[in-house]
Amino acid sequence: MQIEGRNSILETLYANKKVDIIYIESGAKVDDIVKIANNKKIRIEYLNKTDFNKRAKTPKPQGVLALVEDYKYVTLDDIIKDDGFIVLLDSIEDPYNLGSIIRTCECAGVDGIVIPKHRSASINETVYKTSAGAVNHMKIARVGSLNDAIDYLKDKGYFVFCTAMDGVPAKETNLKGKIGIVIGNEGSGVHRLTRQKCDGTLSIQMYGKLNSLNASVACGIILFQALDQRH
Repeated sequence: MQIEGRNSILETLYANKKVDIIYIESGAKVDDIVKIANNKKIRIEYLNKTDFNKRAKTPKPQGVLALVEDYKYVTLDDIIKDDGFIVLLDSIEDPYNLGSIIRTCECAGVDGIVIPKHRSASINETVYKTSAGAVNHMKIARVGSLNDAIDYLKDKGYFVFCTAMDGVPAKETNLKGKIGIVIGNEGSGVHRLTRQKCDGTLSIQMYGKLNSLNASVACGIILFQALDQRH
C-alpha cells in the first residue's frame, strides 16, 4: 500500500509498521521523517518534482510518500472489552469521511471500528492521509454483515445505538457501560433493518435551518457527548 503525507508517514513510523521505501520530493522539509527512517534503516529515495508527482495518488502529498504493508483488519472479538466502546459504520462510502471518523474515534479512545465488506470504503491511501495516521492506532474489524455483528455484540453484553434525526438526544441518554454506536451512510443514514436491530436511537440537537450534518462531524459530536458521561 502507498501512503502519503507527513503525518501519515510519521505515525506509521511511530507505530513500527513495516515500511519498504520512502520517496521524498527534492527540497521537501521532512527532516524528522528522514531521521527516523535512517535510524530504522529504511530505504529513502529522492525524486525530482515531476517524478514524485507521477507517483503520488492523492492531492497535496506534502513531498513525501511511502510503500508500506497493507492494513491488517482484526476480528470482532479483538475489539470487545469490558466497559467497551465501539463504533459501527453503516455503508460509509466516502474515504475522506472514513479517514476523518477513524481520526475522531482514535482521539475519543474508541476500542475499535466495525465496517462491512461491501458498500463501504476500505483502508486506502486517502483514508490513511485523511486520518492523519490514526489508522495505525485504531483496530478495525471488517465483517460480512453489519447486522450479524450487532447481534454478536448484543450477545456479548453491548447496548447498541444508531443515529437518526428523530432519536433521543445523546446528552439525555445513558451512554455508560458497554456500548456500540452505529453511524449511517452519508446520504441515506442507517438502513431500516439495521436500525431495527439496535436497542435505541440517538440524535443531535440542532438549532439552525439545516437538519443534517456530515457523517464524520455527527460521529464526533456523538462520541464526545458519550465521553462526557463515560469519563
